[in-house]
Amino acid sequence: MSARDGLDGEDWQRLVLATADAIDEQAAELSRLDAAGGDGDHGVNVATAMGHARRETTDLDDPTPAAVLSVTARAFLDEMGGAAGALFGSFFRAVGRSFNGHTAIDAAQLADALEAGTETVISRGKAEPGDKTMVDALVPAAAAGRAAAEADSSIVDALGRIATAAREGASSTSTMTPSIGRARYSEDRSLGVQDPGATTVALILEAWAAASDDRSKS
Repeated sequence: MSARDGLDGEDWQRLVLATADAIDEQAAELSRLDAAGGDGDHGVNVATAMGHARRETTDLDDPTPAAVLSVTARAFLDEMGGAAGALFGSFFRAVGRSFNGHTAIDAAQLADALEAGTETVISRGKAEPGDKTMVDALVPAAAAGRAAAEADSSIVDALGRIATAAREGASSTSTMTPSIGRARYSEDRSLGVQDPGATTVALILEAWAAASDDRSKS
């Protein structure tokens, strides 16, 4: 199967492993960002969840895209805890459910999944764009995914556009003041610092894009 056709379960295994590696590399930076308005442990917590996802995903036999994302969701819900764990876990669970019934994911199916995941996070977290949360990376990423699908892009091209939009969204949070969550009590310290949740979203989607591009070249 070509990357143009879509990414199958084994491909999604590779994307999750790449994500775990990327988070490990940036865990200290994510915790530094979190220290501006939180406990300073976000990077460690995300790395712990992704480490669990790495182990569980590797153990899957004949994986489907939905199964891989379901395992990742459980890792965040069970191993990370707290509001961030619930939100990231809910995002991955919604994406996984959107993947149900598909043996490979193309750009249109990915767009549907990202929209479902983003809507779930907004509904559960009660955040909107501009509140300085992970939503500020998810909303532009989902919009880029839909635009790519409507342009009949390949899954690899779509992920590249999605990752770029997520990074731009995460970067934009450095000029925002938080209006939701604990960080709103540390507005002065938070100004000029990217939101750690939005930055995590960007790292995840960038890892997916890079790993899918590597797969298409192999």
